[in-house]
Amino acid sequence: MTKISISNERNRCFPLQRMLTVAICLGMFSGAVTSSAYAAGQDNTQDGSSASTNAGAPSQTKPSSKDKAIELSGVSVTAAVQNTVPPIATFTQSVIDEDTLRNLSPAPTVTVQTLLNQQPSIFAYANGPNGVETNIYLRAFNSSQFSETFDGVALNDLFNGGVTNQAENRNNVLLIPGNLQTIDIYRGINNPAVNSYNSLGGTVNFVPRQPDDTMNGTVGTSYGSFHSYDFHATFNTGDWNGIKQVFSIDHNSSRGWIDNTGDHNNNFYWGLTYAFDENNTLSNYFLYNVNKGFSPFNIPVPLMQQFGRNYQWPLDWTNSPIKDTNWMDIIDWKSKFTDDIQFQNKLFFGRNEYLRTSFSNPLYQQSATQPYNLEDDPSSYAFWLNNPNGPTYDPAAEFGSVENGTAYHFYGYTTTGIGDSPSLTFNLPQNEIIVGGNVTYGELHSREYWYGTSPMPLVDGYNDTWDEHDRRTLYSVFAQDTISLFDGTLHLTPGVKYIYANTADRDTVGIYYPIAGEVSDTEHFLSPTFGVNYEVLSGLNVYASYGKNFKLPDISAYYGAFQTDANGNNTIVPPKVKPEYVKDFEVGARYRIGGFSIMLNGYRENFTNTFLSVTDPTSLLSTVENGGSSRYQGAELQLQNDFGQTAVGDLSTYFNYAHNQAKFTSTFNSDFAGQVTSGQPLAGVPQNLISAGLVWKLQGWRFNVEGRFVDKQYIDQLFAGTPTASTIKPYAVFNIGVSDTVHFAESGFGQQVRFGLNVDNLFDRQYLNTAYTDTDYFGNNFIRGIIAPPRMITGSVDVSF
Repeated sequence: MTKISISNERNRCFPLQRMLTVAICLGMFSGAVTSSAYAAGQDNTQDGSSASTNAGAPSQTKPSSKDKAIELSGVSVTAAVQNTVPPIATFTQSVIDEDTLRNLSPAPTVTVQTLLNQQPSIFAYANGPNGVETNIYLRAFNSSQFSETFDGVALNDLFNGGVTNQAENRNNVLLIPGNLQTIDIYRGINNPAVNSYNSLGGTVNFVPRQPDDTMNGTVGTSYGSFHSYDFHATFNTGDWNGIKQVFSIDHNSSRGWIDNTGDHNNNFYWGLTYAFDENNTLSNYFLYNVNKGFSPFNIPVPLMQQFGRNYQWPLDWTNSPIKDTNWMDIIDWKSKFTDDIQFQNKLFFGRNEYLRTSFSNPLYQQSATQPYNLEDDPSSYAFWLNNPNGPTYDPAAEFGSVENGTAYHFYGYTTTGIGDSPSLTFNLPQNEIIVGGNVTYGELHSREYWYGTSPMPLVDGYNDTWDEHDRRTLYSVFAQDTISLFDGTLHLTPGVKYIYANTADRDTVGIYYPIAGEVSDTEHFLSPTFGVNYEVLSGLNVYASYGKNFKLPDISAYYGAFQTDANGNNTIVPPKVKPEYVKDFEVGARYRIGGFSIMLNGYRENFTNTFLSVTDPTSLLSTVENGGSSRYQGAELQLQNDFGQTAVGDLSTYFNYAHNQAKFTSTFNSDFAGQVTSGQPLAGVPQNLISAGLVWKLQGWRFNVEGRFVDKQYIDQLFAGTPTASTIKPYAVFNIGVSDTVHFAESGFGQQVRFGLNVDNLFDRQYLNTAYTDTDYFGNNFIRGIIAPPRMITGSVDVSF
């Protein structure tokens, strides 16, 4: 019998749903999303490919092509200790460098989100291979409450907030680690020159991979557990008359550690820089990604214990094939007017399409002999026949029963977007002033249909649950000043951003919509920030910051506008859900001497109009509503030490600890969830996180070991979206990697070869990634969830030329 790490604590029960923010900016092209959004309007004026002049942002130094050739991909390694966060930064920041990105484990569990687990307060996991159902939290904020950006352009879904796995977009992958040069992590509301729309918990900026100065390339492959393999190639053209380009392709495939969850992913990346002259530079970053496979279902724990932890519903019982295609392009122009004035403009485009046609066999629906509900069953279909305006499809008449007539379920989610972000930077003797703005426009087409066969007709008013077309336009302007006083010992960073949003939702008649119509809304907010940094003594700086921001309601807040009143009349009611308003306070200190650095900070964020996501148990329609007030607070510690060359080789280490809390601070009543009491915390978020690692290098050999501890997590109820007394128990996971780089020639193909071996989850720890409570056919409560990856062993080979 397989043991799953779950416990039940009867003395604690906290109802709350994780706040659904909407984050951001563009939902369309989402690299994460389904709908996502790359185009999201990020007002980041930092140039990811060159050294930043902003004291509040980490400098980015491009490694030489020689260093790149030595560091081939293919081996898991902890972060090399190169903390490039400026000591004078007035906000909490950290960096993941190129060395780490080029030496990650090639296992199918590693994504651009899960690699962030080595940083304080970040908790990320993938329920399937190659990024399927990836979830990430930063300081207890879910992915719709902080920004993920690529070259400063937001990846977050414009309409539903998250970057991955939002709005049932289970495999909306855009970025892979090979697309990146470095990663900058900003915690808190922080400076308006960096943050994006709905950026509350922080901003993670993925810096695009830059082309090299010299011609070179790499080809490689890996193979490991669960028939997981990868082929990849990267080619740099070198500098040709000022034009430098890098091309990369990557194919990943895996059978998955859970039965019937095979997946493959294809990624293409093109990066270009062209220096017209010493004052004018054009860059272009293009991404195209296709992911296709089967998504995992949340399986009842009793069945895992009976049939093994890799058990999944048989494909002839139920299955959910998924395909996601998205692309993004950023045109980045930089012009130096004078030595003190620089202009930058980013024009961006993107599209994401998520398609799923799932199957639920009527023969295996919940019954006395099969007491567990299949997740994608047509339990809400009877709701259709109550709508006198349609849809007119009668499954029982067409296929003999409602179950037969709703065996197939189509869901499509497509977003497109475009945006522009100009900025001006003024470098003055004691000031660096940045002014800029953004406009982002996105469209969403979301639709759902049921039928008895596949392919099915997709006819509005006949067999649609909904067919909606949404629009959202975001505008922002900002100004930020970094002031240097008293010979550079005191730095002040005042800033302000004005944000305006217009949202429209247009629907046809369907299960959830008794009438067709359109509803719209506008919101605006003035977001001030202020940071201060003081050098107490050489190497020791203390800082404090304050910020205010707001979160736009997710598009589901507009679904309740189409109603039937007490007299049976159909009517459209303006949206009642208000934005969530947040105030952020932070204090911290950082100390650096030689290769050793330490960062310690504490934060508090106070919320009003807290968002709750609830599901109507009859219609199964999920909507957003406002709750009361709440508070997120915590503390973070980050230690790094690069010992450099020692008698036994090059050695570096890191250690992170984070304590995060999220609790309601008012008592109120919630639909479906009932009474919510002050002091009740959020489910799905561990209060304590610890990560540590070591990297050792000697004469071409590299060895790393890394560990991560995740505290217990309370799990949600199925419909109410509020915590229960049941938990996922604490767990610790360890990974190791070893590689050897062998040099064969000074130039030409095969000038060096790297051989690598990785073992992820070394001790085969068994635990659930995610879980929630449910009720079986007989009314008994049980837990269902998705098992985390077991031990995975992967070998890799990379050849450079």
